[in-house]
Amino acid sequence: MKLLKDFFSYDIPKTAYMFLVSISLSCTTFSQPKDVINKDLTNFINRAFELELTPGMAVGVVRDNQIIYTAGFGVTDITTKNHVTPETLFYIASTTKSFTGFAAAMLDYEGILDLDAPFTKYSHGFEFNTSLKDSVITLRDLLTHTHGIEESFPIIFRTAYTGEFTDQLLLDLLENTPPSENGRAFKYGNLGYNITGLVMDEYLGERWQDILDENVFTPLGMNNTTAFIPTNTNNLAMPHKALSDGFQKTDYVKSEANMHAAGGHVTTVNDLCKWLLVQLNNGNLNGEQIFPASIVQETHKIQTMQDRNYSKIHRHGWGLGWDIGTYDGDTLIHRFGGFAGFHSHVSFMPNHEIGVVVLVNNGSLGSYFAEMIAQYIYDYMLNKPGIVEKYDEILTSFKLQAEKARTRIAADCAKRAERSQVFPLPIENYIGEFTNPELGKITITLIDGKLKIKAGIARSDVQVYDAEKNQLRVELTGGGEVITFVCEENQSPKFIYNSFEFVKSE
Repeated sequence: MKLLKDFFSYDIPKTAYMFLVSISLSCTTFSQPKDVINKDLTNFINRAFELELTPGMAVGVVRDNQIIYTAGFGVTDITTKNHVTPETLFYIASTTKSFTGFAAAMLDYEGILDLDAPFTKYSHGFEFNTSLKDSVITLRDLLTHTHGIEESFPIIFRTAYTGEFTDQLLLDLLENTPPSENGRAFKYGNLGYNITGLVMDEYLGERWQDILDENVFTPLGMNNTTAFIPTNTNNLAMPHKALSDGFQKTDYVKSEANMHAAGGHVTTVNDLCKWLLVQLNNGNLNGEQIFPASIVQETHKIQTMQDRNYSKIHRHGWGLGWDIGTYDGDTLIHRFGGFAGFHSHVSFMPNHEIGVVVLVNNGSLGSYFAEMIAQYIYDYMLNKPGIVEKYDEILTSFKLQAEKARTRIAADCAKRAERSQVFPLPIENYIGEFTNPELGKITITLIDGKLKIKAGIARSDVQVYDAEKNQLRVELTGGGEVITFVCEENQSPKFIYNSFEFVKSE
């Protein structure tokens, strides 16, 4: 994947960057009618989609105060062949932060919460560990990733993957979480938004999911945006992983249990277009003032600085739930999301009143593909010169880079296939329930002669990684991970996972 990452990334000197953001481009917003835009965008996307870099994709574009383009491409599921439409539900991962940040700003506006008060005011007797005890950490600090608390793997593991937690358990884990090595400087993560969700639950006595429904989604008519996975999966985009010669559908490892305030919704392109319209129009949708303009403006305001690149976007600021950056010299406010099998792109250019949504059901090759599609849409809508030739070249290069990426996938699969799958110890040593006080319970079972591992909702196959070291390969968090078994005489079997020790239950 490094090849594609390199292809779409760049570094620029800070002096050049400051020059870029201080000038305005000569291009103007595309003024063609909807039918021309529909034809041109569909033709390009269909052509690009032939690269087969994601099973399915949904796209939406807004301009000024209206939705001007929505379309679906490919399939929701390679086994059912159901077609993607603008009403297909996609999991959007960290794009949820834009909703949570907005809801918090609204509660502050209404005087229900104070973003500049210490969050311990709302946590019913919670106290930090000694090293953080004297810190004043506000709700705003949590929402701007400047809280100075180390990203806690146990909290992230439980909230985003296993779903095995209670609010009190998370608070107990947080009490033992040390300060961040980054100090109070910006450091992106999930923790601040997880804690904000806890504050909503604990202090307001109402689930964060319901607060967002009542205060954000219902007023906007975002009726298909939910923190609950529907039981009818016909209209649900299923996750897929890239293979050397196509895609493989994977388990849907999201449910109500592990949907969280930092990444916890499924939604549609049509709903997200409404979300972008109120961002571009200061809370107004279809001529109705849904939200006070000041709330929208507060979430877009730079709250803290950052310095990161994502694809061809330079991120220099963070609002409340939004990254603030530049794409080719233009301000781009955006919030993307990534999880195994999914990538979401939600962004808008306030100076040009254009917004773009791209959702895909592959998180590796598909994520790079989604970003390229979004960049094309902005270049097209801004009527930039030479984009036909530019994207002819990009598609040719992209095809070559994708072929190399698939070759790397094939090589990795071949390397894994060469590993001996003879377990170094009797199989009963690996089977059973293993526990860790912070991460919880992990169960390994034998099904049809193969080991399977499960931690709450998270699950995967088990392979031998290095027999000599008694190491096994699992994918509990979406990528390859190694667990190392330790079997000592007269002691219960145990293994090390991500530096945490799990002991077999008797």
